[in-house]
Amino acid sequence: MSKSINKKKDHCCKAMAFFLDEEKVAVFYNDIYREYYLGRSSFTDIRHVIYYCPWCNNKLPISLRKVYFDVLYDDYKIFYFPPTEECSKVVSEKEYEEVGCVLPKEFKTDEWWKKRGL
Repeated sequence: MSKSINKKKDHCCKAMAFFLDEEKVAVFYNDIYREYYLGRSSFTDIRHVIYYCPWCNNKLPISLRKVYFDVLYDDYKIFYFPPTEECSKVVSEKEYEEVGCVLPKEFKTDEWWKKRGL
């Protein structure tokens, strides 16, 4: 599992920023859902969302995972993405469009929740 984080993002403390970048520690940040979580680098489906920083004990922002899917449905009538098995197998934007798997661009980054003031 790659720890691709936004290095320009301000986190709650220097220790959190350091450990998010450290490959040996299983703490991650997902900017699309605005959630911090513990996971296992060898398994992508094992995650435990954390609500407080393990180093400074500051409260972390709430995860927007549920809101993400609610907005996709309410605004675009997209119930779940990827909507088909074929969507999960393609790699390029052009291939997504060819098989009907169009996800609005803003939902591929943190733009969707920043744009809505969440």
